[in-house]
Amino acid sequence: MNVLEQDRELAEKIWGCGCIYLDRARVAWVAGQFDEAERWMTEFQRCKRDLDELIRKKERHDELMRIVETIRERDIDIAIVLRKGNE
Repeated sequence: MNVLEQDRELAEKIWGCGCIYLDRARVAWVAGQFDEAERWMTEFQRCKRDLDELIRKKERHDELMRIVETIRERDIDIAIVLRKGNE
């Protein structure tokens, strides 16, 4: 999973829960318990949203790291940029 290292354990737990919820939704669907299947799908969608957020967090982090690297390659003093941004 493309998440930050400190988020990996949480992401794996969320992923595992999502798998369980999908399985429970499938079992309920096959049994004709459509409301129950829908309930488990709602739980799965919550897990999916949480995972998507962790992935977006990593993407934002990676983009910031690319910007910092570009600034360094151009020999721009980041401290000056930060001070100017806080004025």
